[in-house]
Amino acid sequence: MMDLAAHRTELLRHCYRMLGSFADAEDVVQDVLVSAWKARASFSGDVPVVHWLMRIATNTCLNELAKRKRRSLPALEREPGTTIDEIEQVEAATWITPAPERVLETRESVALAFIALLQRLPPRQRATLLLKDVVGWSAEEIAATLDLSVSATNSALHRAREAIGTPRSASADPPPALLREFIRSWEEHDVEGLVALLRDDVALAMPPHATWFRGPQVVEFLRSARFARFWTQGLKVSVTRANGQLALMFFVRAPEGLRRHSLQLVELVDGRVAQMLQFIGDYYLHGFEQFPAGDLSIET
Repeated sequence: MMDLAAHRTELLRHCYRMLGSFADAEDVVQDVLVSAWKARASFSGDVPVVHWLMRIATNTCLNELAKRKRRSLPALEREPGTTIDEIEQVEAATWITPAPERVLETRESVALAFIALLQRLPPRQRATLLLKDVVGWSAEEIAATLDLSVSATNSALHRAREAIGTPRSASADPPPALLREFIRSWEEHDVEGLVALLRDDVALAMPPHATWFRGPQVVEFLRSARFARFWTQGLKVSVTRANGQLALMFFVRAPEGLRRHSLQLVELVDGRVAQMLQFIGDYYLHGFEQFPAGDLSIET
């Protein structure tokens, strides 16, 4: 009997790379497994089961992508703002969502920077690049899956590689002392302690908000009365991992206990914080349910 579910994680990684949304990837994988089970009698056995499933998953993703706009990140779509600007909020589905590393079971090719670059490719180029350079298929196999000629497949692959370049890997984890100080600064509302850990060109983005800040504007925003409303709620922070890098789950205090607020991906350069990418709201926290609301026993 086919054990289709045994290939779920591999399919999930592929669909997440294609779609840029972890929740959408989970939905597509579920549909793929159901469709494959219903069509199992048609499987000829001429290729491995996972190859057959990947073919179904790729085309299902392409169908999904044809229905909606591509996802991105704020810093790829506009110039940084200033603290006198209105903070513009857009539809949550405009942006890529983070993915929990414990579910994907790998750091390979799921760095958020790579996912963001992939979303800028036309869907068939995206599929071609992933099937060739990540999954390891031949040009002939890709051509058959995407209903292209081999020459068209090779041409799409060449264009995709040129557009992507060499993806930047996720940053190294911070030293324990720096991490403890970073978390302490957030939890104790120590603005100046936090600022001391930041690079001069640090970037701060906050999906679903489209407005983002860089350098001195980040510091000014952290010191502002507007941001103080978040500071003064009383924060707790827990460490996790997302997309191959350190991530922090932020909680705010509520009458019922602690409530999950956001997930921050932290990037370091030369031992200082270079980027804080703060995904705000439950829409972006799908898959991170190991942090239940109201849990007061948070390790830092």
